[in-house]
Amino acid sequence: MFPGAWLCWASLLLLARLAQPCPVGCDCFGGEIFCSDEQLDAVPRDIPSHVTAVVFVETTFTTVGTRAFSGSPNLTKVVFLNTQVCHLEPDAFGGLPRLRDLEVTGSPLANLSANTFSNLSSLGQLTLDFDRLAALPEDLFHHMGTLESLQLQGNQLQTLPGGLFQSLRSLRTLSLAQNLLRQLPPGLFQSLTSLQILKLSDNMLARLPEGVLGGLASLQELFLDGNVITELSPQLFSQLFSLEKLWLQHNAIRHLPVSVFSSLRNLTFLNLKDNALRTLPEGLFTHNPGMLYLSLSYNQLETIPEGSFASLSSLVSLTLSHNAITSLPGDVFRNLGQLVKLSLDSNNLTALHPALFHNLSRLELLNLSRNQLATLPGGIFDTNYDLFNLALLGNPWQCDCHLSYLASWLHLYSDRIFNTHTYCAGPAYLKGHLVPNLKQEQLICPVNPGHWSFRAPGLEDRGPAGSRDLALEERAAPGQCAYSNPEGTVLLACEEGKCRWLSIQLSSREDWAYPAMAFNSSQEWELRSSCGSVRVTVSIEAEAAGP
Repeated sequence: MFPGAWLCWASLLLLARLAQPCPVGCDCFGGEIFCSDEQLDAVPRDIPSHVTAVVFVETTFTTVGTRAFSGSPNLTKVVFLNTQVCHLEPDAFGGLPRLRDLEVTGSPLANLSANTFSNLSSLGQLTLDFDRLAALPEDLFHHMGTLESLQLQGNQLQTLPGGLFQSLRSLRTLSLAQNLLRQLPPGLFQSLTSLQILKLSDNMLARLPEGVLGGLASLQELFLDGNVITELSPQLFSQLFSLEKLWLQHNAIRHLPVSVFSSLRNLTFLNLKDNALRTLPEGLFTHNPGMLYLSLSYNQLETIPEGSFASLSSLVSLTLSHNAITSLPGDVFRNLGQLVKLSLDSNNLTALHPALFHNLSRLELLNLSRNQLATLPGGIFDTNYDLFNLALLGNPWQCDCHLSYLASWLHLYSDRIFNTHTYCAGPAYLKGHLVPNLKQEQLICPVNPGHWSFRAPGLEDRGPAGSRDLALEERAAPGQCAYSNPEGTVLLACEEGKCRWLSIQLSSREDWAYPAMAFNSSQEWELRSSCGSVRVTVSIEAEAAGP
């Protein structure tokens, strides 16, 4: 054949291939076909031979017959999305030696026969998500040794045959999430020596038998969240030497054996959120020095043992929110020099040790919201040079001299600190004021030689007489004196050389135990404090209202 004639023949062949008609009810785009016509009554027989991918979306035919795609040997991907397919005949995908990706998702597929997937020697990914599978034949995957990803999420599986996965030695990802599994056969995963990701989330597992995770030496991520697990056996994770991420949140775990994580030396992520833990055994994280992220939120922790985090020198994020913690040891965070985020919100903390955060020089986000903190010790944030997000809302802050450090610190760094909407809960005359906006002369600590009460003007939520009781149970800070009469109706707060604040109880009521000063009157008091005494005379006149 002459060269020119050969070139002409090749061109005609190419044109003929391009001119092959697209199957009725489908759209063709080069090597891919999308079929979404509800009138399709079966898999089209006229799929062009050069096509490599076919996708069926919301079609209504219910059966895929034996070797339904045998006329398209170049197919590498077949997908059924939200179709009505409920039956796959034996060898339904036979004659596809190059098929790598097979998916049936969102279909009413309830049963599979043992030879449904026979002759798929090249299949690498099989997805059967959100169908209605209630049981699987034990030898369903026995001829799929090349499979790397198996997705069985969102079905109705209650149990699995013990030998179901024994041939899948190349499998790297397995998802059994969102099923109805109550138990797992002991040797179910023992052949999955290449498995890296195992998802068992959102099932009904109450416990995992000893050895069920044996053989998974390559596993890197394990999802056990969303079950009803109440306890973990001490050796459950003992063979997971490569595990990096472990999800255990949303279970009912009441306690943790001290050795349960001791084999997980490569663990970087651990989520124990929303369990029923009341305490942490000492030494629980001793063998996890590479941990970066740890969440213990939404448990019932009342205290944290002093050395709980001593080995976690690489930790970046620690979440202890939504527990019942009342106090923390002063050096509980001592070794967390890399910590960036610390969440302590929604606990019962009433006081913090002055040195609690002193070694957290890289701390950027700190959440102390919704605790019972009335004050913070001076200098508590002095070494937190990178702190820019500080949440303090929902605490009963008492805006007196003891809060002067926090007020001045928030004011000083107001240009770089977010979440500073922190309000006074008391004393009553400062209730609702923003802490960063307070002036130092407003932060007064009255002296209380006994247990007095006084009334302060200008309060919200006033009682019948226009004021409310305040307890004076604190001593003055250095450099301050608070003078008061024995009845507690007059209070004068002074610093050295200057008196800045005077409170006088005003009322026309006759049923108070102590006399008060009325309008249009003048009165003199001798006020006493530990600094000495002072005489104060005050006159008050009420003028008639103007026209």
